[in-house]
Amino acid sequence: MDILMFTPLFHPHIGGVEKHLKRISEELIKKGHNITIITQKNDNKLLDYEKIGKIEVYRFQKMKNFRIWIWIYKHRKLIKKSDIIHFHDYGTFIYWFLPFRFLYPLKKLFITFHGYEGILPIPKVVKVWRKISEYLTEGNICIGTFIPRWYGTKTDFVSFGGVDEPINHINFENGSAVYIGRLESDTGITEYIKALKILKKKNINLKLDICGDGSLRHEITAYIIQNDLNVKIHGYVNDINPYLIKCSFAFLSGYLSILEAMINKKLVFSIYSDELRRDYLRSIPNSDEIMIITDSSNELANELLSYYRNPDKRKEKVEKAYEFAREQSWKNLADIYLKLWTLKR
Repeated sequence: MDILMFTPLFHPHIGGVEKHLKRISEELIKKGHNITIITQKNDNKLLDYEKIGKIEVYRFQKMKNFRIWIWIYKHRKLIKKSDIIHFHDYGTFIYWFLPFRFLYPLKKLFITFHGYEGILPIPKVVKVWRKISEYLTEGNICIGTFIPRWYGTKTDFVSFGGVDEPINHINFENGSAVYIGRLESDTGITEYIKALKILKKKNINLKLDICGDGSLRHEITAYIIQNDLNVKIHGYVNDINPYLIKCSFAFLSGYLSILEAMINKKLVFSIYSDELRRDYLRSIPNSDEIMIITDSSNELANELLSYYRNPDKRKEKVEKAYEFAREQSWKNLADIYLKLWTLKR
């Protein structure tokens, strides 16, 4: 099939959706399908058109809706030749494609809902846009069971993402940790740092590498210096594996990074700051058996101390998590996409 994908950003931009789409596209190409991606530029140096491997990528500058519509109309041959059109998150459908839904009413349209906006209560307009996207497409995939519960989405398939099996497992037991994610209040980053301070008072100076950036960077840096913590902020990194493989613990908030830590046999800790985030984490199957989910720095420090002092207890949870992650391969997720498109055609 000729498959056309719409996504807010794409490789080489770093992000969970970007990696999701790149790996799914690669798996679909292995099965003989053709993949074309329409996205916007996050950097003006990026080409308007290029091939990344066998993936065709078309990019446009960031601009107002009507200008995006003009750009898409000029490239309407991509719509005409496609057998399947798939959108990643409601914004690409509502703001970019909606007029073309009525110009090409027979086209088979699908959507993946990847996450949430980090705003509570959820704005009503967001729920409306999501329902319109759901109604005007043939079917959808939700990344996480929290989406149907919080947005009322009637979904066809649920997934938690995908992950690649590492070639070798390097399992250093050195008591260090890694944080992967944005440096924002909704990710719990400040609570992770506070937990390290609590541990230091108990004579455990846990080393932490932070892979990520955000508005709290200066505040966190000041706190690290003030409390003389063994923490280094690396900013966004292209490859998290060098940091994952050398640690024992992983502080994470997103499905993709959680799976990557589990497949690398690292013990995952996640903090939630509200009920939506709690449901997001708890919706992972058997979450209590494969990771540690807390709501405070004190509880996190206690859990860290327990697993730090008990390697056998840590190993048991890590092995269960590894088996769960192995089931979430990109190949299996690509098969879900194909099932969606086949069932609804």
